[in-house]
Amino acid sequence: MNLTELKQDFYKRFNASDNFLHFTSNGIFCTLLGCTETEYTPSLGCTLSMGVKMFSRRLEGGLISLQENKSNKCFSYIFGSNTENLRGDGNEYVNLFRRLEPLGLKGTQVLFEYSVPEFLPRSEIFFLTLTQALEKSSGIELEPLNTAALASPDGRLNTYLGILYSKKGYCTLVSSGTPKNFPLPLTGCKILSVHCTQRQRTRSKQINYAFEHVRRLFPHIASISDITPEMLTMAAPNIKSRQALRYMCHLTDENIRIETACAALKHCNSNELFRQIKLSQASMERYWDLDNEHIFLANCCKPLEGIKAVRSWENGIVVIADENMIDHIINIVRSEFVNNIGYQPSFCISDII
Repeated sequence: MNLTELKQDFYKRFNASDNFLHFTSNGIFCTLLGCTETEYTPSLGCTLSMGVKMFSRRLEGGLISLQENKSNKCFSYIFGSNTENLRGDGNEYVNLFRRLEPLGLKGTQVLFEYSVPEFLPRSEIFFLTLTQALEKSSGIELEPLNTAALASPDGRLNTYLGILYSKKGYCTLVSSGTPKNFPLPLTGCKILSVHCTQRQRTRSKQINYAFEHVRRLFPHIASISDITPEMLTMAAPNIKSRQALRYMCHLTDENIRIETACAALKHCNSNELFRQIKLSQASMERYWDLDNEHIFLANCCKPLEGIKAVRSWENGIVVIADENMIDHIINIVRSEFVNNIGYQPSFCISDII
């Protein structure tokens, strides 16, 4: 629904009031280069038009009410209540409220709407947007790094910072230090994401293991973006896990690709970005232990007309393509995937915001 309808829905659910409504929205962070699995891995990405929207209103007293516009269920939390037995999402909400409460959190009513499909991860964008909404309603003013740290339950800040520092028409580099924005000229293009049911494996444990071994030789290293291939070669004999070493090989080479892409984007050279994304996909297929369905999706798209770049992302791929070729691409990929894998993948078309 549009903003006017969402606002009217808010008043219908929470009754009319003179208190000011705050609006907060964010798009999901799409990784073009790099990785967001740990706090040490740099990433270059952009926010997409699909995401979450929230209206919030300060409520007198110590009650927080949270509701999705497609559901009649309302999660309510009273400050100081006994919630030790909560499980699942409710417990995550409470942990966030407790992190914010010492900063002056006030009672708040929140109504939210997802435009990001269920087959993509929602937790980062939801908890970041909810944190921002609660801050606005409570009059709390924090630096972006503090907001990201409060929103993140596990200290992995890259995705949160990428969203917070995003800017329309730009992509965002998240590494050590403050994120940086670079022009992302994609006029006439759309972002198509294609997803299968086979989820990508988690690599954070192996990445952190290899990273710590590199840091033993080079204690000054603060981020994987600081590691050169030469450093990794020196540390390799001590990295007993061959899987972890392969992951780190991809990431150290990715550092060079990210640097090359950012230098090109300063001059609005999107063709070089596309070339680096293609090289990144080839590296992922070599080192990243991609599953067969993800590789199949990428190989379906690579030779098609109108496609600028293809790269594995989440449980599928992300494709940058000419806007007028999107329908043609979807029809071919759907047919090939069904004929060879046996079921239909999920598609989502987005703009860059």
